[in-house]
Amino acid sequence: MASRPRRQERRARTRQAPRSSTGLVALLVAGAAILLVGGLLYRAVVGTTGASAGPRIGDHWHAPFRIMVCGERVPPLPATPGDIHSHGDDVIHIHPSTSATTGRNATLAAFLATTTMRVTPTELSVGGRTYRTGDACPDGRPGRVSVLVNGRALENFLEYVPRDGDRVEFVFGP
Repeated sequence: MASRPRRQERRARTRQAPRSSTGLVALLVAGAAILLVGGLLYRAVVGTTGASAGPRIGDHWHAPFRIMVCGERVPPLPATPGDIHSHGDDVIHIHPSTSATTGRNATLAAFLATTTMRVTPTELSVGGRTYRTGDACPDGRPGRVSVLVNGRALENFLEYVPRDGDRVEFVFGP
């Protein structure tokens, strides 16, 4: 009779072992799923704004741009040199050949440094004229400087890294 309780104990232990390993497997699978989903979300949200979002050596990105002053389009800027430049075609060409113009270094400030145009949060200088926030347009309304990307105004536009296909507008107007 003593062997019967031992058998029942062994059976009970045997039955419990699969449950604990099943729980462990479920926990590992859930943890892996959370890491996978978290990684994908991180890449989708942060990956598009971090340093990896910028161009790499060998990339060739294009961002059309235009300059508007008091509602009138300014003629294209002359062609410019460098890894971030224009061919005088109202397109920012970004094709880094060194790490100095990759990633977060491929900014609008880097592009503007190669052009005859100067843009600050309060001034736009182009075509030999300087327009300051508060200056009047021909219709008498005061203008202000703004830079838009894909129709959205940017606060820190000089630090912005244009993406392939972005549409950039440098604007002075009401």
